[in-house]
Amino acid sequence: MIRLYISEPTPAFVAGLSLALNSDQSRYLTSVMRKGVGDEIAIFNGRDGEWTARIAEAGKRHVTLALTEQTQTQGQAQGPVLAVALIKRTPLEYIIEKATELGVGKIQLLITRRSNADHTKLERLKLIAQEAAEQTERLDVPEILPPVKLESFLAKPDVDVILFGDEDSTHEGDRRITRPLLAVLSTLSEKRAAILIGPEGGFDDMERQTLRARDDVYAVNLGPRILRADTAAISALTLYQAALGDWK
Repeated sequence: MIRLYISEPTPAFVAGLSLALNSDQSRYLTSVMRKGVGDEIAIFNGRDGEWTARIAEAGKRHVTLALTEQTQTQGQAQGPVLAVALIKRTPLEYIIEKATELGVGKIQLLITRRSNADHTKLERLKLIAQEAAEQTERLDVPEILPPVKLESFLAKPDVDVILFGDEDSTHEGDRRITRPLLAVLSTLSEKRAAILIGPEGGFDDMERQTLRARDDVYAVNLGPRILRADTAAISALTLYQAALGDWK
């Protein structure tokens, strides 16, 4: 069944509610998917669970739905925060899509000293996340926050701990050594975590020193190989969900 995310403000979903879709979703249903009056789809808004809705009116740019019954209740989102440095468009979009599929709760875009992009099309990234949520039967869409400098994120991270992907695992003399991510995850229990992924080329020495000096930061690695940013993000989220998330 087709699933659509309703991003516009609406009354709470209840049986019998009449809901008008936006022009893009209306055109998608009628012109692309060839749906008409009487057909049913699934809808969700990130608050009221998933509902079956019947198409009550159908035009090329205007579709009205009538909600019939709730099929899933809304659970409490528990995914980690993904804080990722801006990288090239294609791998960044891939990260957004796969992070959504893997259940990330929020995505914070970062500007670092080695970022090779200082801007991105935020609305496109939000659309990618929305489509990934629709396809994977998520009941919510992760919030994607506009890029901020790494220093700004660290000033108010809004999490208990930060798991800092550090490809340099030779800092035995530092206050805190780099440890395998799985070993660190086993000690975190119920703490809310952010997974921090750097740009191509990694964090520079000053950024690494800043991160390692913080009590709420754990320097972690993902094995003996240097991973691309998109591979590192997906690998870290997979391990997190297996150890602490909704894969347990």
